[in-house]
Amino acid sequence: MSAPVTGSYGRHLVAGPLPFLLPFGVYVLHTLEELPGFASWATRHFGPETTSMFAGYHIPLMLLVLVVSWRAVRQGAHGVWVVLATAFQWQFAVNALFHLGTWLILGEYSPGAVTAAVVSIPATICFLTWIRRERRASGREVGLALALGTLIAAAAIGFLFL
Repeated sequence: MSAPVTGSYGRHLVAGPLPFLLPFGVYVLHTLEELPGFASWATRHFGPETTSMFAGYHIPLMLLVLVVSWRAVRQGAHGVWVVLATAFQWQFAVNALFHLGTWLILGEYSPGAVTAAVVSIPATICFLTWIRRERRASGREVGLALALGTLIAAAAIGFLFL
């Protein structure tokens, strides 16, 4: 494991593999913003959804992201868990573009757009910068994660049309 990165005053900016928990943290914050109004917004613009349905599929997905994030922390670098954690984090960046794009195109606030802009995108930039700087994943692993994360985001967006 590499030494922690330090700032200009010697303080630790990122300690160990803890940034692998970012996908889970982003997911929780983003879902909390979406929960009150996303189902009715999605029903108006895509397909029928209820708050119960929304919670019903987000709870197991959150647990999945938690397990993946935790396993990536334990793995520390390279391998399937690191790739999956990176894919989930990238998925939140693609999802952010969806939220911001639909807000712009539909002219109506897309529940989740605030955390998309102020949490998901900055967290993804930090995550990807950290993972490459710390050599936690190879270029090939990151490329695979970006492709997989894009597919996950496309599936999540496509699910709205069912």
